[in-house]
Amino acid sequence: MNGFGKYHPAVIFMYFVAVTVITIFVFDPVLLGIALLSRSAFYLYLRGMPEGIGFVGKCLGMVLVCGGINALVNHRGVTVLCRIGELPVTAECLFYGCMTGTLLAASLLMFGCCSRIMTSEKILCLFGNRLPHAALLFSMALRLIPKIRWDYKKIRENHKLQKGILTTLVGLALEDSLEMGTAMRDRGYGKQQGGKRRTSIYTRSFNGRDLALTVCLLFTVSAGMGMYACSQTGFLAFPYIEYSRDGMGTGAYLLFVLLFFIPLGINIREELRWRHIVSKI
Repeated sequence: MNGFGKYHPAVIFMYFVAVTVITIFVFDPVLLGIALLSRSAFYLYLRGMPEGIGFVGKCLGMVLVCGGINALVNHRGVTVLCRIGELPVTAECLFYGCMTGTLLAASLLMFGCCSRIMTSEKILCLFGNRLPHAALLFSMALRLIPKIRWDYKKIRENHKLQKGILTTLVGLALEDSLEMGTAMRDRGYGKQQGGKRRTSIYTRSFNGRDLALTVCLLFTVSAGMGMYACSQTGFLAFPYIEYSRDGMGTGAYLLFVLLFFIPLGINIREELRWRHIVSKI
């Protein structure tokens, strides 16, 4: 049950933009851990444990790979773990690489969650009237990767091909784009009829529930960023790992936990309400 996806597309889009900006610009190990944990849990909830555990595992493996690569190519830091020839492998470079991998993994999981919630209809509803071509391009880009994965799975199941899979996938993607473009041209997409603006197939009014979530998002983002900026919380990786935190920084972390787990909390609440209603039937 996707209760978070029932909110207005503008609210959903604002949430994903806010958490992305915070994760990228607040390069903090605790915040990155919160982001990775929350998005892994939300992705597993949306995709289901059997389907989602593989992708989450690959993202966690990316953290270790980035840490290892950074430790091999960067030799800054004073805590030497071992030496490969004459080149030192330092704990600072390993930790900093793992942080970078955590950022990449959290971003990939966020885009995976976004592709499940921000459907093409919602994107066109949000930007279709103002930026129809950009909205269409963005919606097609979000749809491309899941479709390629689905086509790849079908090709392997039906034909057991070992060679030429990439060429086949590219051909299918080009053919699908050509058919979609032809259908849109024949149906008059982007053309104004009698001076009237185009209509959207997905209409959604902004109600009180959307306003309440918007206020909650604005409060948590502004308060969390303000408390973190005013606190003495900070992290340094070089020349040695140094981390400091105070009470205001702890409060900022708590607000970030609330912010990052809002979608999962909404979905769990909706599911519990649904089960309670079903139990009374």
